[in-house]
Amino acid sequence: MNHTTPNSINEDVLEFCKEINTSEEPFFVEVVPYEKSEFQECFSNVEDYIKKFGGKMQIGWTIWEIPKKFMEAEFHAIWVREDGAYMDISPKPDGEKKILFLKDSENKFKGKPVNNIRKALVDTIEIRAIIVRGDKFFELQSKYFDGSKSKIPSFEMKKLEDFMEEFLSAEIKKDKLAGKIKIGRNELCPCDSGKKYKKCCMSLIKRNN
Repeated sequence: MNHTTPNSINEDVLEFCKEINTSEEPFFVEVVPYEKSEFQECFSNVEDYIKKFGGKMQIGWTIWEIPKKFMEAEFHAIWVREDGAYMDISPKPDGEKKILFLKDSENKFKGKPVNNIRKALVDTIEIRAIIVRGDKFFELQSKYFDGSKSKIPSFEMKKLEDFMEEFLSAEIKKDKLAGKIKIGRNELCPCDSGKKYKKCCMSLIKRNN
């Protein structure tokens, strides 16, 4: 499940943005990648662009969403032309042609990774996993930041994926026990007793739901 630029500035977007910055409204910005810009390097991209073409930097947040399920804000920098027009000169891996941007005049870029702001709009296993994985990945980014980039070793990424498999397995069991996921009568009981569900917790779970 991929998050993307919102199609419109809807109520979920506005509420999320107000939680980040009460004094600004989000607005769409055209993405026009500069040929020398690098992925995930928006701050240095804009700094280099200013040296060549003038203008200034605007710091803020790119707003992403999974409609009705999840919101995310990514610390970001865009370029401001001399006439005040905004443009995102950093390329996007998914080829986005525009972003939704929220200004932030309070936070400053300090040369270190900044964690995304994440908000679940629904309580599902997949959304919980997105949030947990995002936070864990940020921990690795911070741990392996060398002053300019984060170079995460492959063994750390493998450990992260193993952790996520265990997390998902535990969350599935938890939701089954809570009655949020239907359990087949002949499945192994999620309480890990080793018995079939029908001979273990089935009557208890049904009674509590």
